[in-house]
Amino acid sequence: MQVYKLNNGIRVASEKLPYLKSISVGIWVGAGCFTENEKNNGISHFIEHMLFKGTKKRSAAEIAGCIDALGGVLNAFTAKECTCFYVNILSEHYGVAIDLLCDMLINSRFDKDDIAREAGVVCEEIAMVEDTPDDLANENLARAYYGSHPLGQTIFCSAENVRSFSADMIKEYMNRVYVPENIVVSVAGNYDEKAVIDMLNEKLTVKGFGSVEKCPLLKKEKGDIIFVQKDIEQVNLCLGFPGMGQTAENYFAATMAGNILGGGMSSRLFQRVREKNGMTYAIYSYLAANVNSGMLTVYAGMNQNQAADVLDLIADEIEAMRRSGITDKEYTEAKEQLKGGFVLGLESAGARMNRNGKVLLLNGRVLTQEEVLREISDVSKEEINKTVAGMLDFSRLSAASVGRCSRGDALYKKLTALKNC
Repeated sequence: MQVYKLNNGIRVASEKLPYLKSISVGIWVGAGCFTENEKNNGISHFIEHMLFKGTKKRSAAEIAGCIDALGGVLNAFTAKECTCFYVNILSEHYGVAIDLLCDMLINSRFDKDDIAREAGVVCEEIAMVEDTPDDLANENLARAYYGSHPLGQTIFCSAENVRSFSADMIKEYMNRVYVPENIVVSVAGNYDEKAVIDMLNEKLTVKGFGSVEKCPLLKKEKGDIIFVQKDIEQVNLCLGFPGMGQTAENYFAATMAGNILGGGMSSRLFQRVREKNGMTYAIYSYLAANVNSGMLTVYAGMNQNQAADVLDLIADEIEAMRRSGITDKEYTEAKEQLKGGFVLGLESAGARMNRNGKVLLLNGRVLTQEEVLREISDVSKEEINKTVAGMLDFSRLSAASVGRCSRGDALYKKLTALKNC
């Protein structure tokens, strides 16, 4: 992979894959919860929607149709720390992809009527999250863990905020956040590198100076417990433990620990709670790492009557992992699982584009595959055990539940007891 800099300072991550017949182009912006405040929370996500609503030379239908007609994919997403707009398409149509993405970013109209209509669409998306219990539990866990920190804000915000957004607010925000130093273009696939760079220099005429500060460090030591009552069949429980950022020294050790605990069908939680006791259908854990902070999350969905017992099993398995450490078999398999998942996850142009763009934008440097695999290989069993002991600390537990359980139930009492043990 090569990194270039356009005439206006925008960085380009370019990875040629000559064995492919496709190209993936993505524009990444450091826009998310940490660049918002209480008043404009959700505007990054709203702008993601609005860039599809028409430019000075294309209608919304033409934006959608020009990529569909060529068999490609045009889409976008907003995360806590970044927003991405991308096209996956056959290599010979790279010019259409670049021209369209640049047009959307630079020439969007932000028509008043379009803003009003799209506000309704985004409000429906917010309602959809509210009606998806596991998504809602994860959102509330972030709020319980991060509190007033920017990452504690939701990507979707409130319907009230969405209805308040105007063209002036959008333009002011973009002028401040969508600046060259805060933008990365990621390109992966089979293409003429010089032609792509020349076209980006011509089309991506973003102006502006200065840079956006990185998301601040999390200083909060203890999390909260948030219960949301909904009349649904299952209790959706999320537990959060202090993790670490993507560039932390023990990042790979923490990732392996999360995989051993609940990362697959052979993991401890899956085998103990689902296979041996049959008490839940879905149970898993993962490390959600941001730039300089993170959280190890455990999720379980189960019947209300079994929620407290499931929590006991999870706590027991975590305590056993802290007390006795991981086995030699778990250590060996965790390494191979992480290596295999990493390599297999980069088998497409889109996957390469995503990794290169996000990592370059947020971390400033993209490790090669060889460097990543070497770092994984260098993790020792002792390092994982030390990370487990420091990370899976119940006194720093955060939790969120969505379902029929309330603060008077056994589940809440046991969560409180775990935090105070």
